[in-house]
Amino acid sequence: MSTGTGLLLEPALTLPEFTREKFATAMATVGAEKIRRPWARPVVTLSPHPRAGAKGLTEAEVKSYMLEAKRLFDRGEAVPVSDVGLISTQEDVVRKPMLNHIAAFSNSVARVYLLVQKTSTDTGWSHFSIVQDLTVTPVLDYYAELTADGPRFEGTSCYKCHSSGPLAIHPAREDLVLDAPLAAAISQHIADQPRSQFVFPKNSPKPPTGEKLALKFCTRCHDDGGERDALYQLHAHPIRVLVDFGYMPPNRRLKPEEIAELKAWLERKP
Repeated sequence: MSTGTGLLLEPALTLPEFTREKFATAMATVGAEKIRRPWARPVVTLSPHPRAGAKGLTEAEVKSYMLEAKRLFDRGEAVPVSDVGLISTQEDVVRKPMLNHIAAFSNSVARVYLLVQKTSTDTGWSHFSIVQDLTVTPVLDYYAELTADGPRFEGTSCYKCHSSGPLAIHPAREDLVLDAPLAAAISQHIADQPRSQFVFPKNSPKPPTGEKLALKFCTRCHDDGGERDALYQLHAHPIRVLVDFGYMPPNRRLKPEEIAELKAWLERKP
């Protein structure tokens, strides 16, 4: 729940009308057989990569991994965690429950994530995927929407929240997640990922970032030489939400004077 830092631009949503029962019913519309599956490992192992000694995945190979993740989900062979996402629900994004099914896959050359998503009032589900190419240094992150015509690489909009790769799973409310242990296990898998670099397709370039965040209590991790990529004013939304809800920094709460510093930086004009 919100810690009341004053960083949020909109009142924190608690969604009292969206009960646990309504949540479970809405989640099952994707196909009850695809979710709430038993699991021993949170990450599904993919077949070995067909091209031995690959140094850099081709775009066709990246798309193939994305489609394989969707096929496994559609066949009920994935291990998705289902939640109402915190970052996509709070502030001015949609301000209604955003329903997510998130599944993780991997082999020796790639980490693959599938997101099946819709708002509580939408009728159909959309599919998105992230592929992390582990064959190169730095690791490269590819983002795409899986359309009827195949994967369409995205960059501009995804970068606003995903500057450092996939995000840990944080439900908008404690009871709005199916299988909390699975959510924790997938989040740990995400936390263990190597530092990576965002790939921007030509038709979806890197947006203007604004000023770089240089506050010491943030740059211990988020910096050019840190464990995660640097943050900029463009990333204000996830910064506000994750700090206010107590998820960042990961090991402590910011002191009042640090919150004041961060708030002043967030309110600075680009």
